[in-house]
Amino acid sequence: MPLKLLSGMMKASADEALLIMERDVGGDEIVLVTKEALLDIADPPLCNECRLQQYVTVFSDIASQKFDGRELTSDGRVAVTATDVSVWRGNHPDAA
Repeated sequence: MPLKLLSGMMKASADEALLIMERDVGGDEIVLVTKEALLDIADPPLCNECRLQQYVTVFSDIASQKFDGRELTSDGRVAVTATDVSVWRGNHPDAA
């Protein structure tokens, strides 16, 4: 069951982002987007609200795929990491 993006925001510490995503059943999923994922998604490297909003669809697509594939952290959550971004970039070489 894919997740659907509701909202994305930077954490108050400004070193990570959170996506609020809706499940088909059972409430919402809070997805962590790591600082490294934000920095690695595009050049120049930025970890801010602008970069998050620019690529929020990409991050939410990655999160939904990880959720569907049960690729969860040890605490049962979804996290989008720099490794995930590298895989995405490899599959989308024309993306800026």
